Amino acid sequence: MNCIYKNKIGKAGELAAKHFLIRKNLNYIKSNYRFERAEIDLIFSDEEKKTLIFTEVKTRTSKAFGDPLEAITSVKQAQIKKAAMGFVSENEAYSGYEIRLDVITVMKSGNKTEIRHYPNAF
Repeated sequence: MNCIYKNKIGKAGELAAKHFLIRKNLNYIKSNYRFERAEIDLIFSDEEKKTLIFTEVKTRTSKAFGDPLEAITSVKQAQIKKAAMGFVSENEAYSGYEIRLDVITVMKSGNKTEIRHYPNAF
């Protein structure tokens, strides 16, 4: 599988996850935020709860290489936490917010898309 194809699947999964979270009445802030070498796919806020939600999205077309949730290794978790701390440090308006680290898995098979949301995943 070439990188362009994988990137297209990943971007489609991120878009599906973004719309999923918007439907949950969360406020979209940013996609693909980078801090140093760390990156997070989606950032949302829950203004009612004063919570920032940093979400990693994993998209797959099959489970041939395992469940997408298994791709969130301890190294990846550390990178997500680093990106979250970087975002808060660069955006003082959110300094009083709680932080939540979520994972969304997206399984795409033909025209079917299955989304699973794991709040407070780690």
